[in-house]
Amino acid sequence: MSHQRAQYILSELSRIILVALLLFSGFVKGVDPMGGAIKIEEYLRVMGLGSWRAMAPALSVALCSFEFLLGGLLLMGLWRRITAWATTIFMGVMTLLTLYLAIFNPISDCGCFGDALKLTNWQTFGKNVFFMAITIVYLLTYRKASRPLRGTTAFVAEALLLLGWGIFVGGNLRHLPLIDFRPYKIGSSLRELTMIPENAPQEEVEYLFIYEKNGLRETFNMEDLPDSTWTYIDRQEQVIKEGYKPPVMDFAIYAGGSSQQATEREVTQTMLLNESPQIWVITPSWETTPIQIGRKLNALYEWTESIGIAMYGISGSTPEERGRWRNKTAATYPLYFCDGTTIKTMARAQPSVMLISDGVILDKKAARDLPDEYTDKDYEKFSSVLRQAPHAGLHIERWGLLAVWVVFCFVMLIQSIRWEDKAKYSDYQIKTK
Repeated sequence: MSHQRAQYILSELSRIILVALLLFSGFVKGVDPMGGAIKIEEYLRVMGLGSWRAMAPALSVALCSFEFLLGGLLLMGLWRRITAWATTIFMGVMTLLTLYLAIFNPISDCGCFGDALKLTNWQTFGKNVFFMAITIVYLLTYRKASRPLRGTTAFVAEALLLLGWGIFVGGNLRHLPLIDFRPYKIGSSLRELTMIPENAPQEEVEYLFIYEKNGLRETFNMEDLPDSTWTYIDRQEQVIKEGYKPPVMDFAIYAGGSSQQATEREVTQTMLLNESPQIWVITPSWETTPIQIGRKLNALYEWTESIGIAMYGISGSTPEERGRWRNKTAATYPLYFCDGTTIKTMARAQPSVMLISDGVILDKKAARDLPDEYTDKDYEKFSSVLRQAPHAGLHIERWGLLAVWVVFCFVMLIQSIRWEDKAKYSDYQIKTK
């Protein structure tokens, strides 16, 4: 194999690997830009920049867009020198950042693949070292890489990429994420996620007691306690056997106040064990919920009451904030409390509407997508969801253009490689004659 041929193969292989990395990383972040914003808020807090929290959504969109568009340019073979250096600088920064995270561990999960794939900080650093090496290979050989798109085809592909990505991210920001990687996805049972089954293995704990006599301390178990000449010092618990732990810990809903108030009443089991359909309107805070959404929620509550469905507003707001929401919107539906972080994990839109039946999430949507009034047709849709649960739309309008772009680029890439091979084979034949 000639030296030039080897460089060409290395260049193509390194480019395709980087394309796969950047497109996947950008895509899973773009699926859930608000989840990325929550992770960026963690970074800002650790860095002492908590006052920049308002910029987190914009930074999240910028990061996932940079990754995906950079991967797209690499795939299309456009601006090769700029993309090679941009990829090298980006990977260098990410490698140094993850080294810092691995050593000091200020954040347990870097969020490099969103909620789609969780890695430890050391795993993330190792991954970045590997891809940094691939990036250096491409930087040294990018001139040998093929250019599948030129002229008009390049212009068409760039237009498809920019327009498709804008529609995709915008749709995921305005509505709920296209793909839900979190535990509370449509079809999930809240009982299985949050409750311990009756026959589940129980935790076995041994109690150890520390006593002192004549300046000497010893540890005793329950069956071998010392006599009264010993002085009791402390008690310790030692777990002998781990019990069953639900996938989601500390999930709780309260009626009447926050979990710190004496007047609060936990209603978690009552709601989860209810076999009848329920509608939960969830938001981290009523204070940041647009007033116009209140009219949609009031219309929804009137409709659900008329068909005998219970509806609850669940938030991380204080009783005072809930009172202000009632005064501003004339809301008459029950308002309950749940931890704000849990609510952000359950659904990203503010607020979101969840249809729960027999403890199972049948449907979710952003409250802004609710109609202003309800008809018999809405009841038919609602009944259809109950009969055919779980329900989830394909939302082809969000990802359709991106799919067209990917297919177009790969077809042109394969064609380009064939042309490249044919041209080099022709040159070889000419030289050997």
